Amino acid sequence: MDNTVINTALMTIRIAGSDAVPLSGPDPVQLTCGTTGCSSNCCTNGPHIILNPYEIDRLCRASGMSYEDLLDIVETDRVNGFPLVMLPRDPACHFWTDRGCRVYEARPLACRLFPLGRVFENGRSYIVLPDRNLCTGLAEAPARTVADYLREQDTETQIRMADAWIEFVTDMEDLGLSDKPVTSVAFHLLVYSPDTPPSSDPANAPASPEERFLLRMATARRKLPEFLRSR
Repeated sequence: MDNTVINTALMTIRIAGSDAVPLSGPDPVQLTCGTTGCSSNCCTNGPHIILNPYEIDRLCRASGMSYEDLLDIVETDRVNGFPLVMLPRDPACHFWTDRGCRVYEARPLACRLFPLGRVFENGRSYIVLPDRNLCTGLAEAPARTVADYLREQDTETQIRMADAWIEFVTDMEDLGLSDKPVTSVAFHLLVYSPDTPPSSDPANAPASPEERFLLRMATARRKLPEFLRSR
């Protein structure tokens, strides 16, 4: 997956009914965000955050929740047969407290980027500042660039895992998934649940969340088609 960020003054990207200009690393941005929280709408009264399995694994471990417990606080859906797991933020994210985020180090990529966003257009990724992402918690910050902000929010690994997830989703969509409950069952069991061993050899399961995620995707690529064909 090409995750090059390009800045083109003549280019705009349509997001949720409005146009956004792609940003590049050297572009200046006045943003500050920390662990103590504020009155911004990144944690409250915002749209659902679509989670990938890497983020789910980190959230479960940081909160001490099983995947079954997590399913009690998220919402699930299917789009063109593809199951989604979404973290609601209305009226507030489950992990939000009066002292800020209680899983801050494990927060998803969407939280790290906000009020910036990341979209894909014609096989490339772009960092944008959507008009709809109005952050009431922004404070005056020293002059910094987009690259500075992304580095401060520790996005590099999250972006790499998000790219791997997009590649997996593209592969699965090419299978022509059936829009049936059995598809959701298979995905929750083999793809999303961190409680399911990432391979047939759990004794040798990797320790890092990144390695677990990549192994889980590799295993799911092999097992999902045969599981769905047998049902």
